Amino acid sequence: MMNPRDFLNLASDLVMGNGEADWRSGASRAYYAAFHVARDLLQSFGFAVPRADTAHAYLWMRLSNCGHPDVEKAGEDLDEMRTIRNTADYDPHWPFLQKWGIDQVDTALRVIAVLDAVAAAPHIRTAITEAMKLYERNVLKNVTWHP
Repeated sequence: MMNPRDFLNLASDLVMGNGEADWRSGASRAYYAAFHVARDLLQSFGFAVPRADTAHAYLWMRLSNCGHPDVEKAGEDLDEMRTIRNTADYDPHWPFLQKWGIDQVDTALRVIAVLDAVAAAPHIRTAITEAMKLYERNVLKNVTWHP
């Protein structure tokens, strides 16, 4: 089984490469490192994260509405990272700077650090899980959390 952080190690190497294809690939891998860490975390909380393309919005929306400022910022960062990843993967005719790839790696490192801290703090896990459950019930009207 692969650790999502392995994507981040690869991303770090790629963004230091010599060309735009390296930088774009590094930006994409950095996003997916953060994405998979977030998905694993929410699944460990009891949320049924979808496997289709809706998983992206699913994750950032819950993180961004969990009542904890650091985690909410991580959710917003994850959403922005996806936008940059989409540019890297789907817009080859637009220039993509090495700096953007490096920034994606730095952002992924911050997001993962926040999510790892949450995973290690049971009282924070409980508080944000409850807030996300309320968000699902009261705002989204779609409860995906199951004990």
